[in-house]
Amino acid sequence: MGKLKEAYKKSKEAKVGELCICPSCKSKFIKTSYQQAFCKNKPGSICKDFYWNNVTPTKKNNTTRISPANAQYMEMNEIYKDEDFDDDQCWGAHKDSF
Repeated sequence: MGKLKEAYKKSKEAKVGELCICPSCKSKFIKTSYQQAFCKNKPGSICKDFYWNNVTPTKKNNTTRISPANAQYMEMNEIYKDEDFDDDQCWGAHKDSF
């Protein structure tokens, strides 16, 4: 983890137009803006996500990878899993009138 942080620090300290090494994938890139620290060679934000998922202790130690919103959704489904909503006759009663 120390090597990742050191490579990130070097990328952040580099000037625009300088050659940098991506902290995640080790590819070389030219820094195009002052806040850039990762390459743009890979689609999406794979390098950035890899870095922050490995450097941030709460993300690194999270074995479930379930977001708080997803956990709340799963908890709500757990509450209603034993309910039988199909027994409600008033829902489809209007269909027989045609």
